[in-house]
Amino acid sequence: MFNLVEQAALGLSQTHLCDFQGRLVENTIKRDLEQMVNAAKKSGITLALASTFRDFARQSQIWNNKFNLIRPVFDINDNPVNMTSLSDAEKCFAIMLFSAIPGASRHHFGTDMDVFDSSKVTDDYQLQLCQAEYSENGPFCELSNWLASNAEKYGFFLPYKHFKGGVAKEPWHISHIERSVFYMNVHSKQLLADALKQSNVAGWPSLVDQLDEIYPRFVTNITLAGS
Repeated sequence: MFNLVEQAALGLSQTHLCDFQGRLVENTIKRDLEQMVNAAKKSGITLALASTFRDFARQSQIWNNKFNLIRPVFDINDNPVNMTSLSDAEKCFAIMLFSAIPGASRHHFGTDMDVFDSSKVTDDYQLQLCQAEYSENGPFCELSNWLASNAEKYGFFLPYKHFKGGVAKEPWHISHIERSVFYMNVHSKQLLADALKQSNVAGWPSLVDQLDEIYPRFVTNITLAGS
């Protein structure tokens, strides 16, 4: 039903990926990523990859575990949300603050990754990917400041640099400018609806019913490069 490029945009294919430091990234961004990692190293930062490509199945597992109360869901202040009394629709909106709908995650593209500075923590450090780690007194504050000043020099940007009423601020999430735009131009609300209808994503009927609100708020609502 979906062509190869659409499959890549939805996380249903890995044909667009290659290996980088033992993780999968989109084929054409490898050189830019190498240059950025090397530049960060010269500034005393070891830019490490916490998460890169995630396929539809993995994103579904994360989503379903949160929807079914197996994994915690957090609010904008990193406080746990009481999901037990929420409707399906309310659960979906609570989850989308930090976790994308399967089929709508930018991690499907292979152009987006969550990063940290491995030189600032021990090997057994339990990475949280929370605001405190990247704030003024956090171990990755220097990395956060470096990315804000330098990421675009190497073709990357921070799509969740600011909270705009959709996805929460994520100072650890970087995206390749040119190639992420390519996949977003392939992606669409209808494509996502079709993928959800064929899935086992928990709460998918509620998601499809509300896509007119969800798509512009949580999928396309990002901080653009240069902003």
